[in-house]
Amino acid sequence: MIKMDKTQFIQRLTILVLTVTTSITVPAAFVSAQDTPANQRDGQSPALTKSAADQYLLKDDDRQLTEFERENRRQDEPLPIPSEEELIQELSKGSSTRSARKACLASLPLDKMTPANRTNAEYVLKDISMFRTLPKVHLDVNHSAYAYFIAHPDVVVSIWRQMQLSEFKMWQTGPYSYEVDAGDGTVGTLDVIYQTPAESIVVCSGVYKSPLLAKPISARALLHLQTEYYPGKDEKRDSISHQVTMYVSFPSQTVEVAAKILAPVSNAILDRNFKEVSIFLHMMTLAMERQPGWVERLAGNLEGVLPIRRPQLLKVAARVYIDGKQRENPEALRRRLQRPQPIDPVSQTSGQAPRKLSSDLQVQPISRAQSPN
Repeated sequence: MIKMDKTQFIQRLTILVLTVTTSITVPAAFVSAQDTPANQRDGQSPALTKSAADQYLLKDDDRQLTEFERENRRQDEPLPIPSEEELIQELSKGSSTRSARKACLASLPLDKMTPANRTNAEYVLKDISMFRTLPKVHLDVNHSAYAYFIAHPDVVVSIWRQMQLSEFKMWQTGPYSYEVDAGDGTVGTLDVIYQTPAESIVVCSGVYKSPLLAKPISARALLHLQTEYYPGKDEKRDSISHQVTMYVSFPSQTVEVAAKILAPVSNAILDRNFKEVSIFLHMMTLAMERQPGWVERLAGNLEGVLPIRRPQLLKVAARVYIDGKQRENPEALRRRLQRPQPIDPVSQTSGQAPRKLSSDLQVQPISRAQSPN
């Protein structure tokens, strides 16, 4: 019985480490937008692409061609399943070495943060129990779509639930604050303390409660996302390279020792999850370009997000669809719309956040009894 309790403790601890350090994870069985049954696709949805039609005068031939290709596809023709190498490119492997840790710490823009946010960051950095810089990954993804998902991670989580990829839940509780529930007894908070188009820094706090444990297990983490943007030219898509560095602090020395023992396994899973998140971002760009109707239905079924997020997602999808059409038409490339700034930077000179929540919007309530103390 003692052996079984120890095994369960290690399993639960693994869940906590992965939940707190990644804040959101994707299961290995990735499902793409192309898996939607053909009879449920409506291709180029008039409701979603109306702006594209109005601006670029898309002819009915475009839609007729789509229908012709779909109707004349051989029934026994399997859909090609691309390999990971065809979807993303790993530029560098993950690392937990002292030299990598020293270099990553030096790259943190602590001097650009507000005093309060810097204090929150240093609270984690002064007692690092676990360090990991995840693989640097390059992928094709529309910059507008990437910026939207980075600015609104709760939309990503809601999409995963709709696609039955994860039971993870996230609610926005402030301009840059979220509450999370992993569904296994782990709950926590996530706060964006610094953000520019090229960098995002997030502080996560998590607590795991279980009848098998005498007291809850808690942890804090600092996540540093760095992104490089590469605009698409001619027929090439936009692309980015990004990498996440994480610093985790466990108040309990016992938990810290257990986390270090589990590091070889947890590091491999974290690296795998980050690649799958990257694949998801790439596949969402393809879905917006090729199956905007699927995205429109998806947006209509999102749960746990602010009402304004749904029309925002449709607007992003329409932009990505237009960009795809422009790449197919060289003449349209000359009229390409100017891209917006990927992400509105967080103000570091005042207490006012540039992206405020409207007073008439309501956040889906979360049970405060589940929130960490």
